[in-house]
Amino acid sequence: MADLMHDQAAGLRALFRRFPTQRVAFAGAMPGAGSTSLAVATAIEAARNGLRVTLIDEHQGAGSAIARLGLTSRIDLLQALNRDAPLSAVRIASQHGVAVVPAARLASSSRQLNRLQTEALDDALIELTRDTELLVIDCAVEEGLLSALARRADRLAVVTAASGASITAAYALIKRHLAGATPVGAGHVCPVHVGVSRARSVADARQAFASLNGVVSEHLGSALHWLGCLPVGYQRPVFSVAGDDALKIGRDLAEKLFVTREADKTGMLSALNEPRADHRSDRGGRAGELPARVA
Repeated sequence: MADLMHDQAAGLRALFRRFPTQRVAFAGAMPGAGSTSLAVATAIEAARNGLRVTLIDEHQGAGSAIARLGLTSRIDLLQALNRDAPLSAVRIASQHGVAVVPAARLASSSRQLNRLQTEALDDALIELTRDTELLVIDCAVEEGLLSALARRADRLAVVTAASGASITAAYALIKRHLAGATPVGAGHVCPVHVGVSRARSVADARQAFASLNGVVSEHLGSALHWLGCLPVGYQRPVFSVAGDDALKIGRDLAEKLFVTREADKTGMLSALNEPRADHRSDRGGRAGELPARVA
């Protein structure tokens, strides 16, 4: 078993290193949906597999990624953009092997960035990704809009609760993203992956995803990609970074997000989104449905 885990980790490292740094933004449709838990868990599990990982945290307070990793900082990425602090002083090393960059103040100023700050942001991302294989952005959504950092991601992972209000908010966020209000780059819109939290069952989560995907497909002409089900009834353990279940989904997400990089074709992505006959039963969770708990 140890040899198998070592082989899987080595394979994941080799696959990531065949490509430029992957930038993945996690955004919650509504507060408390679980996007921070998944962002942190994905970063930790990727680092455990030997990848060089940087996590940009756009949140503040006890529920932020920085707080969950037991870190503190008075310096924000915005200060580096304004040349008030060197970029090297912003990045913090964590005991989990993840480098963390506080960016809450930058996120709150996202829509007021001037030309010089925008250019400095692009330069900072180039520098941050120079020695990073996976860049995770825990995005702070403001009034249904992605931050300037999240708009520069290669992939967007939206986490929505299985409720009408949350799904509606997720649709609005995705609509703005796909319509070009949050452009990622000229001629390119990053794929959108969706995880459903607070679902009473896998079937309910699948139904919520199918409903959202159907509306997006019909009205926006784009297909969403299933990330997984995060069942209801879980509270993140006190003093725990994300909880064992979140770490499990983080590992699966890191692997799945890489696989979708290897061949960016709708058919291949769709295959990843569908359950297979040889998957495990719902009791233990299907490998394609990534059962986990959410804070």
